[in-house]
Amino acid sequence: MPPDFSLPIPAAADQAKSLALIAHLRAASRGGTLSFADYMHTVLYHPQWGYYGSGQVQFGAGGDFVTAPERSPLFTAGLVYEWQQAQAAGLGGDVLELGAGSGQLALDFLQECQQRHCVPDRYLILEISPALRARQQQRLRAALPAALFARLGWLDSIEQLMPNAPTTQPCFAGGMLIANEVLDAMPVTRFCWRPGQINTVQEQRVVCAGARFTWASAKASDALSDTLRFYADRWPQESLPDAPVFAEINETLPNWLASLYDALSRAAGATWLYFFDYGGTSAEVYRPDRIDGTLRCHYRHLAHDDPFVYPGLQDITTWVDFEHTARLAAAAGFNVDGERSQAAWLLGTDVPDQFTQLMRTAPNRAASARIAQGFKELVMPTEMGERFRVLRLRVEPA
Repeated sequence: MPPDFSLPIPAAADQAKSLALIAHLRAASRGGTLSFADYMHTVLYHPQWGYYGSGQVQFGAGGDFVTAPERSPLFTAGLVYEWQQAQAAGLGGDVLELGAGSGQLALDFLQECQQRHCVPDRYLILEISPALRARQQQRLRAALPAALFARLGWLDSIEQLMPNAPTTQPCFAGGMLIANEVLDAMPVTRFCWRPGQINTVQEQRVVCAGARFTWASAKASDALSDTLRFYADRWPQESLPDAPVFAEINETLPNWLASLYDALSRAAGATWLYFFDYGGTSAEVYRPDRIDGTLRCHYRHLAHDDPFVYPGLQDITTWVDFEHTARLAAAAGFNVDGERSQAAWLLGTDVPDQFTQLMRTAPNRAASARIAQGFKELVMPTEMGERFRVLRLRVEPA
């Protein structure tokens, strides 16, 4: 695939950073191939050169993309409503956020909780990027009163949630877990096949060909073939494409969910988990006419489908198969409450009342327009309302 020259040209320092990562990847491949999962993990999470690991990512209107907390504080208001329901149900007193990004959600959550008199005992952030962790700490320390900031704590692995883990933070007491746009950025395996025909599966690996990386087909592993057997009989035979199709799957998700369940089930209290992301059912994610999968890249608010452009400088994501994720979660031990659209979830909280109150008290037309636009982006089907989904899980203490 030729490079996309329509994308903006990075600054010289960013080019040097990307070239250093390319050299690292070429050395790691030793003249052979890399799995796409290893490539994706490195370009996103390498602590020195990765997109998230090094803090290259920029959030918000002036950055690479805008997440729900940056669009409107009403998104977080819905989560605070859920937190109040969790507390009324007697769950643990801690909140845990996976991958806090810019820190906007944590900031809005704690400020809203203070107004509603339901501040959690602790607000823990599991952040694997040292650069983003430092950025979050700086922002939240400057924006929050000292008493609220004192309730914050940072972790860098799921294992640190365990009782007696080597960390300065007390173990997680249960309560609420928030994961906003986490699953879509987890490394995936890329493959092609004639849908439903296991003997045609080929893994799509990464090879350095000349000046840039590209795809290389390889025999599928037994593990990948076994994983895809679940989908083999779910394709409508009358609408299958004539040629092989490409798709992605997260092979590490079962073990990741099992580790998360193991940690949370050891907490003193029960926990409700909320996973927000874009995706759908298995039939939607692996639709027969989706011949090139759901792999998408984002660079300075421009979306494209070439993961080999500017390694370390752009985001790489895939759609989340919520149906399969729920099934894996149940197998790991979680109770699955269900999945629905972001719009249906928000409209089922007190956010509509909050929106009405904000519009009523807006100081001027410009302010009311901003409030209305943010709410629209969260709930309209043409915006985030239907494309983004939320899966809720529950775990009780073991």
